[in-house]
Amino acid sequence: METHATECLARQTAAAVELSQQEPTVAAELVTRSLVDGLNLLRNIMFTRIHEDVEANYGQDSMLLPVSVAESEHRAKTEIEAYQIAVAAATVRDRGYIKGDFRWFLNWLGHLRLGDLLNDNKWRRRIRHYLSMTEDEQRLSYSRNLEGVFPEASRAPLILYRLFPTSVSIVTAIAFGQHLEAAEMRNRQAFWLPAITDCRECHGRPLDNGEQCCVCSNPLWTYYWLSAD
Repeated sequence: METHATECLARQTAAAVELSQQEPTVAAELVTRSLVDGLNLLRNIMFTRIHEDVEANYGQDSMLLPVSVAESEHRAKTEIEAYQIAVAAATVRDRGYIKGDFRWFLNWLGHLRLGDLLNDNKWRRRIRHYLSMTEDEQRLSYSRNLEGVFPEASRAPLILYRLFPTSVSIVTAIAFGQHLEAAEMRNRQAFWLPAITDCRECHGRPLDNGEQCCVCSNPLWTYYWLSAD
C-alpha cells in the first residue's frame, strides 16, 4: 500500500511538470493535484454505490458475488477510471480549458489516472470508443462495461449513471478554476434530482475537489438522496 501511494505521488509530480511545460499558462501543480483528489474521490464513491450500498439495500446475492472481491474491485475501478478519463478529457476539450493539442492532454490524463495500465491497448481503445459516442451512448456503454466486471452494479439506481459523468465534469471544471461553470453543471444535476439541493449541510453546492458532504455524500449522493422524490 505504501509503495503504491509513493508511485502515485511520483506520477502526480511528474505529470504536473509535464503539464506546466505543455501549458505554461495553467497552474499545473494545482490543476494536477485537484484532478487527482477529485477523481480519486469520485472513483471510490462510485464503487461504494455499486458494491457496499447495493448490499446494504438489497442484501448479498451469492449469484452476483465475484470469485475474488479484491480482483473484481480492481477491475471495476479501472472501468470507472477509463470512463472518467474520457469524460474529463471531453470536458477540457469542449470547454477550452487548454490551448494545446487535445491528443497530448488525453494521453497525459490517461497516464496520470491509469499509469502503466494505459500501456494495455484495451484501455486506450475503451477511452477512444467512449470519445466517439454521444453522452447517452457513453453512459449505456459504461454501465454495461461496469456490470460486466462487477454484476452488482446492475442493481444501482439508474439516476446514478446520469449524475456521475456530470460530477466528473464538475471536478474537471473546479480543477481548472472554472467555478461558475461547475455551478451551472450542478444546476443541471439538480434539475434531474431536485432533492440534492435540500441538504442542510452543503445545500447541493459544488465542493472543493476531494471534499465530501458528511450528510448527503455530495459529489455523488447516497441511496437515500438518489431515491428521493
